[in-house]
Amino acid sequence: MSEPSEPPSPDYAGAFQPTAWTRILQARDGSDTSLQQALEHLADLYWKPVFYHIRRKGYAVHDAEDLAQEFFRRFIERQGMRKADPEKGRFRTFLLSSVNNFLCDEYDKRNAAKRTPDPDYLEAQPAQEEAHSFDRDWATVVLDQAFARLREQAPREARILEAQRGGKTRYRELAEELGASESHVKVMAQRGRTKLRRFILDHLRDTSTSEEEAR
Repeated sequence: MSEPSEPPSPDYAGAFQPTAWTRILQARDGSDTSLQQALEHLADLYWKPVFYHIRRKGYAVHDAEDLAQEFFRRFIERQGMRKADPEKGRFRTFLLSSVNNFLCDEYDKRNAAKRTPDPDYLEAQPAQEEAHSFDRDWATVVLDQAFARLREQAPREARILEAQRGGKTRYRELAEELGASESHVKVMAQRGRTKLRRFILDHLRDTSTSEEEAR
């Protein structure tokens, strides 16, 4: 899987709303089949944030891709979600801790013969900054997936919002491009924002724990 070497910057942060941890809890306490499906769904959603997190640890792109793939392979095989507990905090915090533990294990395996720790071993961001970066990357993935869904269902509305997301295109220019009046473009923009929020909420209902988790 080929990924960009650096994480993107998110937009539309205000579109996120409180939701429940439905998919995670149901899968954790359900059958092995439902758990496997949920794990694969979450792996798809969280692959990029995990990849970017590993990159920030100083790994090259290829190595970070391999490590991200291996992390999710083990997480799925070992049914790591069964250890998730909403009483102990957000799922993203749990997943980030799981990734860090995985990286420590990998480092230990590769450096077992040295017997002395590397002083620069996995030099990390401060914990709060690290968690913020992981949350930011996750939010970007959710937003990108919501935009992809909007492009499928309402391409003209998606075009307007994506132009506004870039901050360079005005309503007049969009009206000329789309062959519509400025007032109609504004109406389409509002409809698009409503749909985009709904698509984001659909993602969050499947993957967030609570109001705190969604923020």
